[in-house]
Amino acid sequence: EMDPLVCVYVEDMVDHSIEKLYSGLLSVGDEILDVNREKVAGLKLDQVNQVLFQNPTSTMHILRQKRPPFPSN
Repeated sequence: EMDPLVCVYVEDMVDHSIEKLYSGLLSVGDEILDVNREKVAGLKLDQVNQVLFQNPTSTMHILRQKRPPFPSN
């Protein structure tokens, strides 16, 4: 059963080429809200991966992690 309160967050970017590809667009800590207009909250990791990789291109809506301000020197 799906739990709509369970959110999907970027925990790690294992492949450095993917990290470079998404640099500035997707970061560790960001919440993925939907992929190709399909909500991912409550889905299991394998289900999220299936949604991500079912098409050669994907559109995601994310909620950016609030970054701490740069320290002033």
